[in-house]
Amino acid sequence: MFITGALAFSIYVDWFNAHGKSTQLARIGPIMLICLNLPPSERLKPENLQVSEIIPGPKEPTALQLNYLLMPLIKELKELWQSYHFSPTST
Repeated sequence: MFITGALAFSIYVDWFNAHGKSTQLARIGPIMLICLNLPPSERLKPENLQVSEIIPGPKEPTALQLNYLLMPLIKELKELWQSYHFSPTST
């Protein structure tokens, strides 16, 4: 569904070892927002990614734990959806 003037985001979570290729494991995971309104070639450029949370390790959370960690972000996005109206501007 497309709504004129609305912003669409994808939520992306990635996990990596904070110590690089070291044998010591300390996994951390940033939760990022990707704006789907941008052209595909622009979406994943560092300047267009919004890091909303960083989840510390030492290991990845379970799916249930991840749901709880996403709650503040979802709540904020829901408030923005209900509070603001974005309309396209004419040039």
